[in-house]
Amino acid sequence: MKTIQSKSIYVASIACVIHCLATPFLIVVAPFIGSFFQNPVIELTLLLASIVCGSLIIYQGYCTHKKMHSFLLFLMGAMLWVVHTLFEYNDIAGAKIYFTIGTLLVLGSYYISHRMLKCCPSKCCNG
Repeated sequence: MKTIQSKSIYVASIACVIHCLATPFLIVVAPFIGSFFQNPVIELTLLLASIVCGSLIIYQGYCTHKKMHSFLLFLMGAMLWVVHTLFEYNDIAGAKIYFTIGTLLVLGSYYISHRMLKCCPSKCCNG
């Protein structure tokens, strides 16, 4: 069970990195897709899914290396994502900068967590 969980967390982590790298290209293509991504339900679903998956990834890393750095960076990044969403729906200028900084913090948290995992013995929180 541990290996399946570890592999699924690893796949989710890689998927998130690919998502974050591909987002700028998707923004360019978005006008051709239409208003699909402007649906508030889809945006909120993607936001919640990103925060939940990211939390699982960071939690797994924390269980092994016991360092709070990556967790705090992820928390700040996720909070900026939420601020961006609130600002965007209230038409407050500068909302995109919060999204950009939040994404950079989340990517930084993943990077730090993976770097710390390389120097730690393999363990799991459940065992």
